[in-house]
Amino acid sequence: MQSSYKFGQRLGAIAAATVMLAAFGGAEAMAASPRAAENKVVLVARQDPGTLDYVTSNLTALRLWIPANVVEPLVYFNKDGSVSPGVAESWTISDDKLVYTFVIREAKFSDGTPVTVEDVLYSLNTMKGSPVSQNSAAYAAVASMEKVDDKTVKVTLSRPSQNFWLGMGGTAGLIQPEHAAGTIATNPIGTGPYKLVKYTTNSAFEFTANDQYWGDAPSIKDVTVRVITDGSAGLNALEAGEVDSLPVITIDLWEQVTKRELDKKFTLLTYPQVGEPTYAVLNQKLDPELRKALAATLDRQSYNDAFGASWGAENTCTFALPNQPWYEPESAESCPYPYDFEGAMAKASAYASTPLEYASLSDVPDLSLPADIMVPAMQGAGFNVTRNAIDLARYSQLIFQGRPPQFDITVMSGDADPTQWNCTDPAKAGWSTYCSAEYTQALSDADAATSDEDYLAKMKLAAKILRDDAVIVPLIAKKGVGLFEQDLKGFIEPRVAVAIEFKNLSW
Repeated sequence: MQSSYKFGQRLGAIAAATVMLAAFGGAEAMAASPRAAENKVVLVARQDPGTLDYVTSNLTALRLWIPANVVEPLVYFNKDGSVSPGVAESWTISDDKLVYTFVIREAKFSDGTPVTVEDVLYSLNTMKGSPVSQNSAAYAAVASMEKVDDKTVKVTLSRPSQNFWLGMGGTAGLIQPEHAAGTIATNPIGTGPYKLVKYTTNSAFEFTANDQYWGDAPSIKDVTVRVITDGSAGLNALEAGEVDSLPVITIDLWEQVTKRELDKKFTLLTYPQVGEPTYAVLNQKLDPELRKALAATLDRQSYNDAFGASWGAENTCTFALPNQPWYEPESAESCPYPYDFEGAMAKASAYASTPLEYASLSDVPDLSLPADIMVPAMQGAGFNVTRNAIDLARYSQLIFQGRPPQFDITVMSGDADPTQWNCTDPAKAGWSTYCSAEYTQALSDADAATSDEDYLAKMKLAAKILRDDAVIVPLIAKKGVGLFEQDLKGFIEPRVAVAIEFKNLSW
C-alpha cells in the first residue's frame, strides 16, 4: 500500500501560488479593533447565498464560510503539498491507485452525535449524486464505496482518478450527519472548529467555537459575517472600525482601495484561490470562424486597465489561475486569437446580416464594466451586436437555466475548474457547457493519469483545445484580494475550495 502523504505531493505544484501573501505589518499604526478584547471578529460578505446547502449549490457566497469552518472534508490539502487529516484520521492508497481506505476518526458533530461510517458513506453518496458538477465529477470513476468495519471506509475505483483524490479534500469530500440532512439549507452540521449559531438571510452569519471539535480550539471564539452588498459601504465600515476584514474584495473596488490608501491603513493580502478568470462566452452554435473573429476584438489590457489595479489581475488566454500548473499568461504563443481589431473588421462584413444578442448583467459591477468595453468594440468592428442588459434574477433564469443557451455572447467570472465545461450530451448543453468529444477525452485522460508529468501534459492539451475553439475566451485572471485590520493575524490561503478559515485567526 502507498501512503497518500507521498501521493499527495503533486498538490505542491498545484497549490504553489504565483502570487504570494503580502507580509503583515509595515503599514501606519491603527487603533486596535474594539472586538480584540472580546475575542471576536466581524468579517464582511458581499452576497447572501440564499441557501447553505453545499450539496446542491456551488455559489461562492456559500463556499466562503461553511466548508472547513462548519463542515470538514475527509482530508486537507495544504499549500506545501502535504496532506493533513480531516474527518479521516489516516488513509492508504493502493499502488495501482484503485483502492482508497479511510480510517474515520473518533469525533462528534457539533450537535453532539458521534461521527459514524454510515454518515461518511451517506455524505459521499450524496455528493456523488450532487447536481453540482464539481462535486459529482469526483466520483466518475468510483465503482463501489463500502463499510469495512465501524471505523473504516473503502472506496474502489474502476480506473485511477486524480479528481477523486482531490475531491476528498474539496467540497466533494465534505462530511455531514445523515440525521441532520433535512436542515442543511439553513443549519448545516459538521465536525469543524465552528458551529453556525444563526443565519439571517441578507443580514449575517453568526458562528461560535464548536466545543465538540476534535482538534485544538480556535483562537477566536465568536465570528460574525455581515452581509454588506454595497462594496463601498463595506470599505466604509472597515475604515470606521465597524468590521475587521473584507477577506474578498471584488475587482470593481480595487481602484478605491488604492485611491483611498486602504492598502496602507490595513493589511492587503492577495492569494490565488479566491481569484477568478473573467471570460467571454461565445455560444457554441455560432459559426467557428465568427467566434474567432469576435475573439480578435478582445483587447485584454483594456479590461485590466478599466479596473484601475493591474496588481490584482493578469492578462491570459488560458482558462485557469496562476496556481494551476497549466496556466499561461497572455503571449503570442498562448493566444490563438490575439487582439487584432483591423483583422476583425475585415472579417465582420461576412457576418453583417447575422444578428448577435449580447446578454449582460446590469447589477453586477465587475461584469457590467467588461460588457461596457466589449459591446462597443464588437460593434465598432462591424458586428451586428445588440446588448440586452438584465438584472441577476432575470439573468439566472434566462442564461444559467436556459437550455439550450439563450444568448449569443456574454461575459462571466467564476471558478477556474476546467471540468465544468465538460459536456458529453449536446442535448443538455447550457451556458456552462462546451460539447466537444476531444475536450471530454482530454479531461478524461488527464483524470486517469498516474504521474504528475502525464497529468500536467494532458491538462495542457485540454486547455489548448478549449482555447483554440473560441467558445470560452479568457480575458484576465483575477487574484483573490482581501483587507484585514492590522492586528488580525493568522490568515492562511484557502484549502477547501475558496473557504476563508477562521480557526487560525487571532488578535
